[in-house]
Amino acid sequence: MPNTTVNPDKASKGLNHPKRSVRKIVRRLGLSLLAVLLLGVLVFLLVPSPVAPAKWIAPAAPSFQEAGPWKQNNKLSSAELVTDAAHFPEFITFDKEGQLYAGDSDGKIYKVPFDAAGNPQQAQIFADTKGTPNGLKFDASGNLIVTDIQRGLLSIDPSGNIEVLADHVNGGPIYLANEHDIAQDGSIYFSDTSNYGRVMFKEMAENKPHGRLLKYDPKTKQTTVLLDHLYFANGVALSADEDFVLVAESYHYQLTRYWLKGPKKGTSDIFADNIAGFPDNITRDEQGHFWVGIFTTRLAFVDQMHSNPWLAGNMAKIPQALLNGASAPVKHGLVAEYSPQGELMDSWHDPDGSLYGITTAVSHNEYLYIGTAPGGSQGVHRVALTK
Repeated sequence: MPNTTVNPDKASKGLNHPKRSVRKIVRRLGLSLLAVLLLGVLVFLLVPSPVAPAKWIAPAAPSFQEAGPWKQNNKLSSAELVTDAAHFPEFITFDKEGQLYAGDSDGKIYKVPFDAAGNPQQAQIFADTKGTPNGLKFDASGNLIVTDIQRGLLSIDPSGNIEVLADHVNGGPIYLANEHDIAQDGSIYFSDTSNYGRVMFKEMAENKPHGRLLKYDPKTKQTTVLLDHLYFANGVALSADEDFVLVAESYHYQLTRYWLKGPKKGTSDIFADNIAGFPDNITRDEQGHFWVGIFTTRLAFVDQMHSNPWLAGNMAKIPQALLNGASAPVKHGLVAEYSPQGELMDSWHDPDGSLYGITTAVSHNEYLYIGTAPGGSQGVHRVALTK
């Protein structure tokens, strides 16, 4: 018989051959994927940025751990829900009867009455702008003046009928009407946030001013530009004497003051700077103090990006949808209180993040009412004004 003895070394090699083939395929596949990835990175870096970022060395963010008015506390942690009918109540105002009004991002404006004991009752729909109502405030005639980021400056009568007051200025569009305040003579001061027309991360990466402060005159029905070149113009509030108007520049962490009276009339300066986050809306209380909602505390990667235009330019190439999570508000509720002279009096925190993404803080009848925007917590909340 022929010799059928099998060499064990050869058998072992034969059995292992398929495994070696698989390993080779895996290695080749891995190298191919790496090559594709490196090519993709190279192409990404070579593609021109949609913006030419301006370098800015942002001031170091205030510490929440050190003693001082920014020191962390839990004053907002006890906030109670007033209504969740408006999921994201960007702004809050009250009529002469003390009823609360809040707009939602879907266009609806809700009215919330209170009983004799001050308890909120069921919310009712007051109007629907078919846009996105941000700023709300009643004029002397009882009309609700609204800054709608899609439709411009609106007036809504007590029956809910809507009139567009202004959607153009100087022959061009009002891009993003955001917030406003109304003077005793009926003049309306409001922000046009950015000529980008919507909130975009690449504007933040660009770090150039695209916002404006506008004025609407109800007598002439004309709109004029008071200030331009603002870094994301946001909240607006008049001083008690109406000698100046404030506008928040969210992307530079500051409040800018535009003088309406006195020797500085027609000029502007910085009212408050190095805010511990992105300031949103501004309201004034009966003592003349200003309350500032801070949508998010400072984002370290944003400050780092501003100091490096190359990095900022490449960040601007990333699709907006992929950056929404990275730029989401920090889960730390924050409100700042300033004196009429611009001194930081106090800060109100919710470090646990039950209430965050704060846009508005309104002092009313011994409560601080809190509004938020998409990305933050939902509903109108309030906390007692006892310190």
